[in-house]
Amino acid sequence: MTPDQIARRYENLPGFELLDFAEAAVPLWQLNVEAVSVIRRGLQPIKEFILRSLEAGLDANDLPGFLGLDESIVKGGLLDLVADKFVSTSDGMTVLTEVGKKALKEGLSTPADEILSVLFDGITRRVVGSLSIDLVPAREVEDGAVAEIPATPPNQPSIQDLFLTEVDRVLAEQSGGRSEVSRDILRLKRIARHRRLFRRVVALVFRSKKGEIRTRFIVDGVPDEGLEQRFAEHGGNLRKGLVRSFADRYIQSGARSHLGQEAARRVLDHSEYLTRQRQVSLASLKLASLRRREAAAEQGEIPNDQKPSEDDLRIAIEAEALARKELTQAPVRPAAVYEAAELLRRGLAEARKSLSISTRGLAPHLADRTFLKRLEALAKRGVQISISVNEDAVDWRSRGKDWAKAFDGMKELARRFPKSFAFKNSKEKRYYHLSWDDEVALVANRPMLSNFGKIRSFDQFAGFVIQDPELITGYLARVNR
Repeated sequence: MTPDQIARRYENLPGFELLDFAEAAVPLWQLNVEAVSVIRRGLQPIKEFILRSLEAGLDANDLPGFLGLDESIVKGGLLDLVADKFVSTSDGMTVLTEVGKKALKEGLSTPADEILSVLFDGITRRVVGSLSIDLVPAREVEDGAVAEIPATPPNQPSIQDLFLTEVDRVLAEQSGGRSEVSRDILRLKRIARHRRLFRRVVALVFRSKKGEIRTRFIVDGVPDEGLEQRFAEHGGNLRKGLVRSFADRYIQSGARSHLGQEAARRVLDHSEYLTRQRQVSLASLKLASLRRREAAAEQGEIPNDQKPSEDDLRIAIEAEALARKELTQAPVRPAAVYEAAELLRRGLAEARKSLSISTRGLAPHLADRTFLKRLEALAKRGVQISISVNEDAVDWRSRGKDWAKAFDGMKELARRFPKSFAFKNSKEKRYYHLSWDDEVALVANRPMLSNFGKIRSFDQFAGFVIQDPELITGYLARVNR
């Protein structure tokens, strides 16, 4: 699931409203830990064959013929085993010692200093396994492709934060189980090296009517309650600057006034909007679940009799279409924070006559090569495209070649398609829009194609969707004037 699909799925939290969500990076440390261990290894094959033959009662003189080996090789092996005190020779008899019997049963054990590599979670403050962790490149954090969740507390781990039993358990799990591990850790000495990493999650930030903040973390499509609880226990929700929010009345009234008087007067009642939006969410999630089951059956992951029938799919498709139709009947309605990504995908796929987008700047992870290719395809079909950026966006090119590439890519499209592609400046810094074919217009306080680089805070979202063609035409004429 995409981050916006996850936000839609988990938006309902009793007593709370969803303020914002983002694909996020949870802090990790990769630690190289100096440890004292006992290394277990097997015996050399020839020595093991000699010991097992002696254990079975064979005479030492019969071993070369029994094993099919040269006598000098067997004699050399016996001398090594005598030196290791695995066998003893007395009165012409060569027999296993207790040490040899133990070695034959358990293998060899040798104390050793070694370096163990483990991951330490900056939220739970525990060692975690690396097998199922989706790591985020540091570049995505710096460019703002994902939001950075701070470690709580922020200090890097010390050797006192590591529990030997946890390190031993995690390393055993990564090796395939205790039986596959060839070491016993005796002591953790010190952390020789720290390296900062990030784990990919989706973070959802909620607020209650009393102002209480709560953050949920979705890992691999499933809420991680342990991560959420630890984040709360360590004061993560109380961290100053986690959420940049304003009074609801202020932020909503500002967005309403930007719509214009006629559009603001016709906004759907909020409680009715919540009911209709919830119906869309339920219908969409049910259809997505059936689609996943259908794909799993086709790929042989589940029995074919668990594949949804054509009637089940048809009913689910019709139910979603009906729910969306009821949501689109209002001239103007509030918008959910996850709809910005949904509507952008729809606009790029559905636009036939026009596409208008305004934004603060152009972030390389949003205005990427795929996005530019889609705009190019629309321009080739004659779709009238208007991209407006704040006049300060030209300075963003100095952030690096990827930021410059996004800006220059837009300019190149405007040069190649002068009759259908307009790339222009704007002074607007508060509200932005996305609209296509005069059918839908999203107006929100969230830039459609940008952020400000590294993200350390979440923002309260405010937005409306205009669904009346006349109101859309009037709004676009005013903001593009």
